Amino acid sequence: MTRLRLCFACALLSCLSQEPRAEAQAQAAKRSANAEANQDINLAVGEARTISARDVKNYSEGVAGIVDVKLTSDASQFVLVGRKPGSTTLLLIKNDNAQSALNINVFARPPAVVEKELSSLLAGLNVQARRIGSQIVLDGAVASESDLRRVEHIAALYEGQVTSLVQLGQSGATPISNGQERFLIRIDFYFVQYDKNSSYGVGIGWPDSIGATATADFAYDFMSKSVRSATATLTGQPLPRLDIASRRGWAKVLKQATVITNNDAEANFSNGGEQNFPVNTGLTIGVQRIGFGTDVTVSPHYNPETHELALKLAADVSDLTAAVSGTVLPGRTTSKLTTNISLKLGQSLVLSGIRTQSLTHSVSGIPGLSEIPLIGLLFGSHSQSKLETEGAIFVVPSVIQTVPSDASELVTIALQKFKDYSGDVETVNAYNKNPGGGAGVPR
Repeated sequence: MTRLRLCFACALLSCLSQEPRAEAQAQAAKRSANAEANQDINLAVGEARTISARDVKNYSEGVAGIVDVKLTSDASQFVLVGRKPGSTTLLLIKNDNAQSALNINVFARPPAVVEKELSSLLAGLNVQARRIGSQIVLDGAVASESDLRRVEHIAALYEGQVTSLVQLGQSGATPISNGQERFLIRIDFYFVQYDKNSSYGVGIGWPDSIGATATADFAYDFMSKSVRSATATLTGQPLPRLDIASRRGWAKVLKQATVITNNDAEANFSNGGEQNFPVNTGLTIGVQRIGFGTDVTVSPHYNPETHELALKLAADVSDLTAAVSGTVLPGRTTSKLTTNISLKLGQSLVLSGIRTQSLTHSVSGIPGLSEIPLIGLLFGSHSQSKLETEGAIFVVPSVIQTVPSDASELVTIALQKFKDYSGDVETVNAYNKNPGGGAGVPR
């Protein structure tokens, strides 16, 4: 009897200990189901996800065809499979008649992958990607038409999943309507170049071929039966010439250009020209144009709180080179630069520094003999040319915060300088050439 009582007590204690454990497990499952019901479910087309079906006696799908809902064989879980892009809801009815709704968004591609790709493609632009339902919306403002077309093209790559609400505007400029000042950005370009050249030719210049051509002019008067005039000319005589010449010189070039633009507005500066060359094509004669010079595009952004000026620069510098043998058309050297920089007010930068040296040496004369050291000067002509060039492009940005002159004052100043001009360009001073010197009008 005592043993029977002990066994009954042990069984009672075991049941009492399992009751709280079962209740805790039920509460944990209930909390898990509630947490699952309160969060959105994001799927890609073809992607599958499982949710708990515990204590669910019925369910209802909001928009049919967005997602497939299937029950596992043990009736413990729902399997959700994305069918097409869109949004829907799944209403779950529990055994105690409690209800919970799941928001399901189905994307054409996994949203995390798309957001990562958008972050890379939109780098450098003031554009943010936000997820709204089954759509990813691009929002913000860009400063140029080219940037707006770029954003629209990126959104078109994800048709049906990404929508662009980006507009063209001054994203970083302060509007006038709130009583604050709109900033004008002034950018000064200085083009400095130094050239030094020297050349010489020394030796005996021999003709390319040996021989001469004789021409004669004879006039006879048949009435008087006498010769009136007679001349004879010997051209291309095979006589050498003495080649002794030297040349040297230098040049310096300074160009200044000033561009004034709104904050976050793109500005472009072009300086150069075209060289025309005649070209024969079959029976027609045309003109070949070869362009050269400097093309600079700059987009500034000024932050008045930090007094920092960010510049997006793109430069294309090209120059003509000597023609190669067999053609009259010259070549062209090009240098391209694209960069994003940040400067404090008062700082400047060198956009590009160029230093070139070229040396050309040529020998002409009698083959073999003209190449003998020292003695070769008697049988040929030696020439050499040397060119050294050093140049740089300086960019000085500044912010204009002064109030510009009115229209009548600008016209008066311009006409007065036109009347006073007497040929000295240095005294014209059509605008303030010092960076940061106001609105570009001399006071």
